Amino acid sequence: MSKLFKVIRETKVLRIIFVLPVAAALLTGCEFYKSGSVESEKEVAPTAWWEPLEPDVTINGDEFYAGTCSITRVTGSGGEKSAEVIFKVPSRLFTQCSNSGRGEKVLDYDGEYIVLRVCEITYGAGGCGGDSYRSADFENWEEHIGVTWINGEEYEAWRKVGSKSSKADSVKKVVRE
Repeated sequence: MSKLFKVIRETKVLRIIFVLPVAAALLTGCEFYKSGSVESEKEVAPTAWWEPLEPDVTINGDEFYAGTCSITRVTGSGGEKSAEVIFKVPSRLFTQCSNSGRGEKVLDYDGEYIVLRVCEITYGAGGCGGDSYRSADFENWEEHIGVTWINGEEYEAWRKVGSKSSKADSVKKVVRE
């Protein structure tokens, strides 16, 4: 048994003698590589997703992009640009949302309101239930609920997003060209 213990002890000593210098060399090498790579390679900032694209709408210098059922605003101040999703279409049970202009632009600005047009497809039913959302201040959003007639004139009916009322919160006269 004493021979066995002697062999085990010698093996452990050899492992320690071999492993420690190798580990030290690897660690030193890693630090050398890290310091060398930082000096030799310059970090390149990634290109923002909106940089190569033309904005769908520009309002007072801010750029607006139609995302998938959302609107992103890109603002620039001091040469730096930042992006913020300012609106996401509320999700509805058993529907899938996609962008659809239905013959018009997906994202549009009429001088007063920014308008997003989407297509919501109900699973199993098919077809596009076209919805439109608008805002004048990018904080208070309304959804299109149909048309109404006032004194023989056609108006678009809009209600606040999230409202359960069937009544319109605002109307806008339809002008046909």
